[in-house]
Amino acid sequence: MLDALERRRSAPERYRTTFGWLWWAVDSMLDPNPGGRLKVAVDISPFWEPLTGVGRYLQQTLVHLADEEGLRLRLYGPTLFPDPDGPGPVVEAPFGKAIERVACPLPAAPWIPRRLLRRALRPIEPLLFALQRNDVLFAPNFVLRPKFRLAPGAVVVTVHDLAFRRLPWTVADDTRAELEWGMDRTLARAREVLTVSRAVRDELLAVEPLDPTRVTAILHGPGHLAGQNGRLPDGVPERYVLHVGTIEPRKNIGLLLAVWEEWVEDDPSAPVLVLCGRRGWKSDALHRSLARARAAGWLHHPGYVDDAALAALYRHALAVACPSLYEGFGLPLIEALAVGTPVVASDIPVFREVAGNAAIFLPVDDAAAWKRALVELAADLSLRGRLSARGRERVARFDWAEAAARTRRVLERAARDA
Repeated sequence: MLDALERRRSAPERYRTTFGWLWWAVDSMLDPNPGGRLKVAVDISPFWEPLTGVGRYLQQTLVHLADEEGLRLRLYGPTLFPDPDGPGPVVEAPFGKAIERVACPLPAAPWIPRRLLRRALRPIEPLLFALQRNDVLFAPNFVLRPKFRLAPGAVVVTVHDLAFRRLPWTVADDTRAELEWGMDRTLARAREVLTVSRAVRDELLAVEPLDPTRVTAILHGPGHLAGQNGRLPDGVPERYVLHVGTIEPRKNIGLLLAVWEEWVEDDPSAPVLVLCGRRGWKSDALHRSLARARAAGWLHHPGYVDDAALAALYRHALAVACPSLYEGFGLPLIEALAVGTPVVASDIPVFREVAGNAAIFLPVDDAAAWKRALVELAADLSLRGRLSARGRERVARFDWAEAAARTRRVLERAARDA
């Protein structure tokens, strides 16, 4: 008798374990949302890759909204059914009273391998996302992911650049295909569009039939390295010029190699070129050139480094070189300005917008001009001092807290007007 009673008492728990994802779905539909907070679904898939500009942007936006009243920032990873034994995020999302991590429990089905169970449940993920009933769907990385395709809510998307259209040959083939397929569809559904600079906003409005009142440029804050106090990576020499960025065609690193080959031939005591960044796409030939430069002794490539080491690299550099063919913002530029390191940058609209008079601007294809400027900068302490002072003054205009506050206002407007 007692055993039967205990079995009846435990049945709901057994059902909840076996059909936990259904309970989760029902709970989602019945979510009372106390206080009427704005429910914002945030795609945090960029956290599953080594952080570059998009990941840093998302991280800092969430950090500065994490404790905001009236917000529920509901964070969704690449899947609703995460694998505890699989690869996780490279960086943890911030904690705070506005932050919720959303994941769905797997059914208890010991007779089915969990890997197969996840695969079987993937087709219903868009429906489970839809049952969440979020007010806003925030796509911080160009496109609204397929997992959100059935979900109601006002779409807000961030467009970081138009490299896949302006310089398609510099973009990884799979990335370009995804953006060509997904961005127009996302923009067609978007209630609000964010860009990370006025330059990108102007480019976007020139090619897309968008309402200008719904496209808002919100510039980044001054990097993410404040307070970091690490040491230089092993092997970095005392005198060096720094480049920060993924090793890929758009960064125009070949120009720097041409500059240093001639500079070292003229002056064997020239500072070393330090490249900080992970290996990217379409860069096999470039890496062969890097190997030759390392063997010659005038190039050091520590790869992707942690924040503390990156901050040290910025602080101790003679200068930071930003020769990109194209950018949407250029975080390395503002990170250098923030610590007072002089910057030599390509003469493109967004770098002018960000740096103002605090950098030396040069054509993207004139190696001779780059060499002259860098030789002068390395030798002229007074010039470096003037650029350092201008950089610190310029960077005071940039603030992550203000950028996050403006982003919140756009999210609220999207929900209100939907």
